[in-house]
Order: sequence, then C-alpha cells, then structure tokens
Amino acid sequence: MRQLQTSRGIVTVKIASSPQEIAELGMDEGLGFFWRNRPALQHQALIQIAETPHGCISLAISEARVIVGYVTVTLPSEDERWGRDHIEGLYELGGIEVGRTWRHDGIGSAMMAELFSDSRYDRAIVIATGYRWCWDYEGSGVSLREYRDALHRMMRRYGFEFFETDEPNIAWYPENALVARIGKHAPAKLVQQFKSLLFENLGSDYALSEFVGR
Repeated sequence: MRQLQTSRGIVTVKIASSPQEIAELGMDEGLGFFWRNRPALQHQALIQIAETPHGCISLAISEARVIVGYVTVTLPSEDERWGRDHIEGLYELGGIEVGRTWRHDGIGSAMMAELFSDSRYDRAIVIATGYRWCWDYEGSGVSLREYRDALHRMMRRYGFEFFETDEPNIAWYPENALVARIGKHAPAKLVQQFKSLLFENLGSDYALSEFVGR
C-alpha cells in the first residue's frame, strides 16, 4: 500500500483485499468508460473480478473512500486467442482507468507500481492489448497520439515489451499493439507457449504497429 499526494488530496493505492472491500467503496463519476460512462456498472464488474480465483485489482482510493482509479488483471477470455488454450501462468491486464478529474497526478503509474511491487507475477506472463477504440482520449484533453504515447511509456516502465502479432483486432490499426510483461522467473515452457500464439496466419499482410520491436 502507498499514499500519493495529488492536486485533489491524498489517494491511497493498494491491492483490493476482497470483493466486500470494493462493494463498500464509492465509485467516482468519472469512471465507467468501458460501460458507456456508467460507473455503477464498472463497480459491479470490479466486484466480479475480485470474486474470481485469479482476479487481481489495484485500486486508487480517495480520502472520501471513493474509487478514483483501478487496474485489473484476470485470466484471458476464452473467446480470444490468448485464453483459448487455458495456458497456466498467462494473465491479461484487462483494464486501466483513472477518473477524468483525477488525471495528470500520477495515479495510473502508482497503481501499476503497486500491482508489480512484489513477486506476484514473477513466474507469469501478463499481456495487455492496446485498442484505440478502448481509450478515453477524447475526455483526456490530449490527442489520440499523445494519449497512446503516454500509455506506451507507462507500460514500458513496468516491464512490458511490444510483440508483433497477426491477431486481427490488434493488427487492424497501426495505433493498436500487444505488449507483455514476461516475469523474471517465467518458465521457458510458458514463454514458448505464449510466443506460439503470436502468429497463426503466416503470410498475412496485416498492418503492424509502428511501435513493434522498439
């Protein structure tokens, strides 16, 4: 757990201990972008993630006991390439969001730092899919490119690397990208299984992100 001094007061950043803890907290009105700006639905989604055996949530909580930011890690969806084979040790960073009026104070970075502050994912791989249609850049006051660049810089800071892939949703736009954090003690078999998922359509001419390989 850590505390962060922001322009709106002290924010406590911690890993959620239970679904009950999340249920007892309020939800900032600037959250809920993934639910069409309905924070109540996002609140329920966080509780459900905390109820799953492999769910992990890093929270930013205001002095008024209101959630002003979150980062979630879950198992990849079975409907996607990454979760289809139920690879043990492969996780997905499913969402990162900071309330619109709480941005530009380092809350996102603090939540990421808390999430990876211990050995929790040292023997795992955590992937994150960056889709331009999932970014709330219009409400951020910056352009799409500026928002993307800031997000990419933060992901690199916490050990994420860019990987080429022919997964259609990622390859569809040059702004999209796949990143992954390979834990320092991740088994060789897990790394091989992950890399075997990257290309399934050899010879395809999907556009790849300009950030790949940097």
